[in-house]
Amino acid sequence: MLVAVLIGTGGSEGVPVPGCVCPACNEARIYHFAKRRTASVFVTSYGTSIMVDMSLDASEYVEEMYLDAVLITHWHHDHIAGLYKFRWIEKPVDLYAPSGDVDPEIRHFPKSLRIRYVKPFEKIDLGDMEVTPLPLNHTIETFGYLIEVGRKENIAILYDTKLLPRETEELLKKKGVRVALIDATTAPGSHDPKHNNVDEAVEIGKRIGAEEIVLTHISHRNLPFSRLVKYVRERWDNVYVSYDGMMVYVV
Repeated sequence: MLVAVLIGTGGSEGVPVPGCVCPACNEARIYHFAKRRTASVFVTSYGTSIMVDMSLDASEYVEEMYLDAVLITHWHHDHIAGLYKFRWIEKPVDLYAPSGDVDPEIRHFPKSLRIRYVKPFEKIDLGDMEVTPLPLNHTIETFGYLIEVGRKENIAILYDTKLLPRETEELLKKKGVRVALIDATTAPGSHDPKHNNVDEAVEIGKRIGAEEIVLTHISHRNLPFSRLVKYVRERWDNVYVSYDGMMVYVV
């Protein structure tokens, strides 16, 4: 069984944003469940445990976790800031990441991180997990990851992206995705050249045939949490709005 713990489910700025009085930020100040840390996810098979991205907010959690590896989707700082502290870990840990736009501080002073550059669709064996890097559409070289255990248990982590490259979409269709965590940064009907809105994220999940779709990487430019849940429930089955601390079971 695979279990994903969504440590953070927000965009770069999290929710609420300091000083912002938009509806999403105001709701998050009132209701704790509507707050969002920057996106990071812990995935475990109970035999192997990994992190996908290491936001600044995630660094306080990994102190109490054993990690076999860390996967980085891309080198934007909201997805790697936690590495500045995590690299001091006592036991060396493999860090899998794109070779493009590498953070110079981490590249020159990795400390206990053993950086291993990934290539599109070139599988990585991590204990009982098989991980496939998936090219995404973003402003710098960016990968999603398909994480598989056995023949039926898998989860696709797809952020940051604007829709999907054709080869990535075709591979996921062939695999038969159980659960897809998909970038849904902005509100329905809005446009962002770098990220999906909610409707685009659901479209991606449907196109690849995901059995369950979890919307994540949600910014304050989206609907407030309560309104977003209502919007999704009224339109789709097996589509879920993420929240920090959410646990997703892949069985």
